[in-house]
Amino acid sequence: SIFERVRNGQAYNLVRAYGIAAEDIAKNALREGRKQYTEDPALRPIELADTLTSDDEFRTGEQVLLAARQMFSEEMVMSPRMRKHFRMSYFQMGTVSCQRTEKGLRRIDDQNQYYELKYLRNMTIPDIARQPEVFLKMLKAEEEGLLEVRITMQQERDFRRQLLQEFTSDNYSEVADAWNDERLKVLDLAFRRLDRIMVKSVKENMRNECESEVLKACRDEYSKKLDQAPYKPKGMVLGTTPRVLALSSGSGDAARGPIFWAWVEDDGRVLENGQFENLSRDDRSRDAFAELVQRRKPDVIGVGGFSIETNKMIKDIKDLVAERDLRGPDFDVPHTNETHNEQLEVVVVNDEVARLYRDSPRALGDYPGLSSVTRYCIALAKYLQNPMKEYAALGSDIISLIFHRCQHLVPEQKLRKQLDTAMVDMVNLCGVDINEAVTDPYVANLLPYVCGLGPRKATSVIKAINMNGGMVNTRDELVGDPDSQKLPVVGPRVWNNCASFLSIEYDPSMSSSDYLDNTRVHPEDYELGRKMAADALELDEEDVKAEVDENGPGAVVRKLIKDDEQDKVNDLILEEYAEQLEQNYNQKKRATLETIRAELIQPYEELRRNFAMLSDDDIFTMFTGETNDSLCEGMVVSINVRVVNDDFLIVKLDSGLEGRVEAYEATDNNDVPLPRLFSQGQAAQAKLLSVDRREFSAKLSMREQEVKRPFRRRLNHMDDQWDSNQEARDREELREKDKVTGRAQRVIKHPLFRPFNSTQAEEYLGSQSPGDAVIRTSSRGNDHLTVTWKVADGVYQHIDVLELLKENEFTVGKQLRIGGKYTYSDLDELIVDHVKAMARKVDEMMQHEKYQKGSKAETERWLTTYTEANPKRSVYAFCIDPKHPGYFHLCFKGGKNANLNAWPVKVIPNAFELLKNPYPDMRALCNGFKLRFASEVNKAR
Repeated sequence: SIFERVRNGQAYNLVRAYGIAAEDIAKNALREGRKQYTEDPALRPIELADTLTSDDEFRTGEQVLLAARQMFSEEMVMSPRMRKHFRMSYFQMGTVSCQRTEKGLRRIDDQNQYYELKYLRNMTIPDIARQPEVFLKMLKAEEEGLLEVRITMQQERDFRRQLLQEFTSDNYSEVADAWNDERLKVLDLAFRRLDRIMVKSVKENMRNECESEVLKACRDEYSKKLDQAPYKPKGMVLGTTPRVLALSSGSGDAARGPIFWAWVEDDGRVLENGQFENLSRDDRSRDAFAELVQRRKPDVIGVGGFSIETNKMIKDIKDLVAERDLRGPDFDVPHTNETHNEQLEVVVVNDEVARLYRDSPRALGDYPGLSSVTRYCIALAKYLQNPMKEYAALGSDIISLIFHRCQHLVPEQKLRKQLDTAMVDMVNLCGVDINEAVTDPYVANLLPYVCGLGPRKATSVIKAINMNGGMVNTRDELVGDPDSQKLPVVGPRVWNNCASFLSIEYDPSMSSSDYLDNTRVHPEDYELGRKMAADALELDEEDVKAEVDENGPGAVVRKLIKDDEQDKVNDLILEEYAEQLEQNYNQKKRATLETIRAELIQPYEELRRNFAMLSDDDIFTMFTGETNDSLCEGMVVSINVRVVNDDFLIVKLDSGLEGRVEAYEATDNNDVPLPRLFSQGQAAQAKLLSVDRREFSAKLSMREQEVKRPFRRRLNHMDDQWDSNQEARDREELREKDKVTGRAQRVIKHPLFRPFNSTQAEEYLGSQSPGDAVIRTSSRGNDHLTVTWKVADGVYQHIDVLELLKENEFTVGKQLRIGGKYTYSDLDELIVDHVKAMARKVDEMMQHEKYQKGSKAETERWLTTYTEANPKRSVYAFCIDPKHPGYFHLCFKGGKNANLNAWPVKVIPNAFELLKNPYPDMRALCNGFKLRFASEVNKAR
C-alpha cells in the first residue's frame, strides 16, 4: 500500500520531522504521563520535502509533502489512544439531533409516532441515557428513510483548538509558523476521518446501550409477572394451589349472550364446564350459579373478557355472591380450635396468556371439544393456580406479550434471551419436582430453565427417567445406580449443577427416601444438614452412629421430621458452626447454614410474592384495549349518541366506553334544546375532557370550538431542544408545494383526514389497531373520497365514497354513497355506521370458535386432519382472505372422502353476506351455511 511505501522510503523522514509522534499527541490530550513537546526542524516543510524526493516514488517535494501528510494523519486515525480521546469526548460533549428527510417532511405529520423526533435538536448523551427508547425510535425512523440522526460534538472548535495545541510547537519563527500550518493541515485530514469513524462507533455503542436498557426494563417487567405465588386461598399457606371457578362472556354482552364457565381442580384437571344466561335477571341461571358454588366450594372466582361489557358481568357476579352469601371452604383459625369461612372473592385475572392460549394448537389439542371462550376460562383458572407455569408454557410465543411499549425496537433474539434469564431465575428459586415433570407436561415446560439443563438436556432427562421406570427415588439416582440397574439420567457435572433445583417428594414409608432431596440443599451439603439435625436433637456420636447403622445416612433428619421437632434447629447458634468450618476447612458456609435451617423447617418454602391483583388502569386496558397513550384528555374521538336528555347526552366511544356530555358542553347554541339538535344513533366528534378508568366512564365536549382545536401530544423535551423555526418553515414549505402541485387542493376538516396516497395510508395504519381508518383524497376527482381502514394485520380495505349534493368542489357532499347501496349524511356517520360496523363484524368473526388464524392452505390441512380422525363427520372453518380485504373463506369438507370446498363470506355493515344472503351474526351465518350445505347435499343425491 501507499503507506507501506512511505514507511519504508525516505519520505518517512518528513513524517518524523513533524516533531512529535501521533501516539504522543494522544497521550498529551489524555494527560497520560509527562507532556511531550514538539520540536521544529531547521528547514521549512517544502524545503525538507525537496531533499527527500526519489525517482521511483515521489519525484517532487509536493508529492513527498502530500504523502507525509497523509501518512501522519493515518497514524493519528489508527492510534488507539487518539480514538479513545475522541470517543470519550463524544460521550462527554456529544449531542444528538434529528433532521427530517424529504420523505419525512410530508410523512411525519403531527399524528405520526415520529413527530416527537422530527425537530428534536441537541439532546445530550445523558438525556439519551434517561430515555433510551427515544434514541431507538430515532434509529428506526432513520432506517425507514424519514429522519437523519446526526451526532455532533458541543464546542467542537474548542476541542480542535486544544488538540492542535498538543500538536504544534511554541516556537516563534517563520519556520515554526510554516510547520504549524502544515500540522494544522494534517489535523484537518485526521479530524474528518476520525469524526466519521467515531460518530458511527458512538452511534452503534449508543444503540447497544439503549437496547440493553430497554431489554433490562422488559426483563424486570417479566420478572414481576413471574414473581407471583398462586392465588392464596383463605386460611392456607402461601403456595397452596387454589380450586378455581372461572367465567367469561368473551367479547359479547353478558346481559344478552351466554356466560361461559369452567371448574378447574387444584391439580389442573377440568372437571366441569358450561354456560349461564343473564346473572342479573335470569333466576334459573342465578340459582344454577349458586348451586355450582355451593357444590364445588371454589377458593376463588376468576373472571376475564374482551369487552367493556365484562365489567357489568363482574358487578353482577359480585352482587350475586353478596346477595346469596356464597362462601369458600372452611379453614382452621390459627391458635384456636375453630373453623371459619369467608365470602368468595371475585378476581379479575390477567388474561394476556389466556388470549394467546385459547385458539392455539396447544389449546385445541388439550380441549378439542370445548369452545374458544371455555378454553379461555381454563387458562384464566390456571393462571390463578400458577402464573409461572402459564408463562413457561408459551415457549417462543412469550415475545408476543408486551413488556415495554418500545420492545419492538430491539432484536427478537436478544429479547427472548433476556426473558429466558428471568424465567431461569424464578424456576431455580422455586425448584421443579422431577417426578411431576415426567407425568405433567405443564411442569415439564419448566425443566429447560433448570440450572445445568436446557431444551435438549431437558428432553433427554424425561426420556431417560421413563426408561428407568418413570420414577426417581433419590437425587443420587440421577447419575445412575448399577445395583438397581438405573441408567444415568445426567452426567456428574450436569448433576452437580442441577441437583439442588430438582426436588423429590419425601415419603416416610420408603427407607430410601431422603428428606433433604425435597429441599433446596445441595447434596454436597447434606452432611451439614444431618449434623445440624443431630445437634438439634442433642444426639451424641454414638446415638448418631446407631441411627445411621439402622436406618441409613438420612436417619437423623428422618428422626427429626418424624418427631416433629424441626423448630429445634432455631436454637442452634449458626455463627459458631460457620466459624469452625472456615477455620478448619476454609469453607465459607454462613449463608448455606441459614438455608439448611430454613429448609429443615419448611422444605421449598414459597418465596415468591403474593399473587398480584390488576390495577384499575390494567383492567381498563384489558376490557377496552385503550392505554394512556391511545386515549387521553384532549383527544378528539368518534362517538355515537345513545341517550338524549334536556340536560345531558349519553354517548358511546368506539372502544365501548360510555361518556356523558353536559348540556353546556354539547353545543355553543344554548338556546336550542338538546332533543332538537341530537337524535339517538347519531354519529359525531367530541373532545375528551376526562376519563375515569375505575368507573369506565368519560366526560366529553361537543362544542365546535373545542372539537376544532387540534390535539397535540405533550412532547417530552426541553424548549431549547425543539427547532420551532424549522417546524414553521416546513409548514410553509408544504403549503407552497401544495399550491404548485395541486396535491392538497382539498383539505377535509376531520380528525381522520390525512394527505396520503394508498401506500402511505397502509404504512400509517400498520402500527394502528384493526378497525382504525384514514380518510384521504381520491384519484377519481373532487367528487370522490377514499376511506382506508385496517381489517387485520397486513390487510387493508380501500373504500370509494361518492359525494353527492356538494356546495362546491372543495366541500364534503351532504350525501355520501358507498357502492351505490349505502348512503350516509356525513363522515362521522359513515365511519361509525359503515367502517366501525364492519370492523365489529370482523372482530366477531375472528373471535369465533370456528375461525382459524392461519392461511387458507393451513385451514384446509386442519380440515383434512380432522376428517381423517373423524371420517364420518363433516367439518367447516373460517379464515381470512388477505387478497380480497373484507372477505373471509368458509372452508368445509363433508367427510374423509369428500372434496375440500370454500365459499366466500363478505363483511358488510352489521352483517355477513354468504352467497348473496345477509346474516346478522355468526350464529345465523353458521346455521345458514348448514342449511345451504344440506340443500347442496340433497341436490347431489
